[in-house]
Amino acid sequence: MSDRQTEACSTENALHARWAFDVTPGRERHVALQLQELGCTDVERPTKGYVIAHCDPTAVPVIKRLSGVVRALPLLDSDLFEDLSNVEPLMAKVADVVQVSSGPYAQMTGIVRALDGEDVLVDVSLMGRVVRVRAKATHVSVMPLPEPWR
Repeated sequence: MSDRQTEACSTENALHARWAFDVTPGRERHVALQLQELGCTDVERPTKGYVIAHCDPTAVPVIKRLSGVVRALPLLDSDLFEDLSNVEPLMAKVADVVQVSSGPYAQMTGIVRALDGEDVLVDVSLMGRVVRVRAKATHVSVMPLPEPWR
């Protein structure tokens, strides 16, 4: 966000500036209660890891120091914040680059080599060697390729 947009967020309507707070997952309820105690209004927890509220910009430096708050981001009224966790994930197909989201190979990226019912076989690099691992199709997410690679 540019300095001009940040200034617009905090000066257009100083009593009702809208802020998104990046919060340590699991601390959203605690932070939301503290925001209400500090006089913030319209406090909402749209998704894990975030709290949105209308706050006085002079309170933001105090809020940034609260336990669990990672950073504060000023929002414009045109900014939308939707929970995308319920969006149907793309199903992986052979040759897709994917990231494994759970199990012993969580957070590893690899290439889908075969589909086997509800499972996918993914080649990942483990200590410099290619290892084929089995993961549930629901536990891998397709990573989009950059436009020049398509």
